[in-house]
Amino acid sequence: MEENKTTEFSFLLKQSGTGVGVFSAHAILAGTYLRLFGADDGSEGIFRDKREVPALFQGYVLDRPEGKVLAPRDFGQMHIGWYLNHSVSPSAEHKNLRWYAARDITEGEEILIDYNTLGEPESAQETYY
Repeated sequence: MEENKTTEFSFLLKQSGTGVGVFSAHAILAGTYLRLFGADDGSEGIFRDKREVPALFQGYVLDRPEGKVLAPRDFGQMHIGWYLNHSVSPSAEHKNLRWYAARDITEGEEILIDYNTLGEPESAQETYY
């Protein structure tokens, strides 16, 4: 059975209460794979030394142990998934960093995730909660 997934015409970046957010361009059913990154194989990010990433870009990385971060391959061509905002009532959830609709999502609704599920150290979480 083929996996139900979104297309390149499923999401838009728009102004959000927290800056910029990802919004649905059409209704999305619960359980649908959300194509928020260009590759389906997890290759949308790379591990970098945190000190190599300028402070201005630190909000778009995931902290990892030993001074490393998971970051976009190219900050000049970031996939839309790097702009997801946080909510304790998320509309999307991940399974091994593959994102799925946690519930039905309406057209025009912001796609929100729970940053607590990303496996970052508590010290990193304090900077955006």
